[in-house]
Amino acid sequence: MTAQSNLLVILVIAAIAVLVVTAWAVLRLLKAMERLSGRLDQCLREVEMTAEDLRKTNGVLREILIHAEKGVANVEHVTEGARKLRRTLDAASGVLEFAVVPVLGTMAGVLAGSKAALSLVANRIFRKEGRHGG
Repeated sequence: MTAQSNLLVILVIAAIAVLVVTAWAVLRLLKAMERLSGRLDQCLREVEMTAEDLRKTNGVLREILIHAEKGVANVEHVTEGARKLRRTLDAASGVLEFAVVPVLGTMAGVLAGSKAALSLVANRIFRKEGRHGG
């Protein structure tokens, strides 16, 4: 019976040792799971923060695009206004070229001719008077 008692004690000690090792392994696994859970929570928080940053950046980019579209519309408006002004200036220069400039040229010619004629008449009148008077 002592052999059986010794065997039973050895089996109990072995069972206790297996239970202690198993409990220790389970505790290590629990700690590892807690660390993993903490890291997972941190990772999820970072993903949420990144998503929030992307949302804010998307809003900023949307505002930039809206301002760029307004700028393009303003440039188109100014360009169209410049085209209309250019058409008006082209029309005005056409009027000047085909109507006013020839009239001014004719008037200048008439004035020059009148001056020449008056000069000729004045020279003849004053020469004759000079001949008659002298």
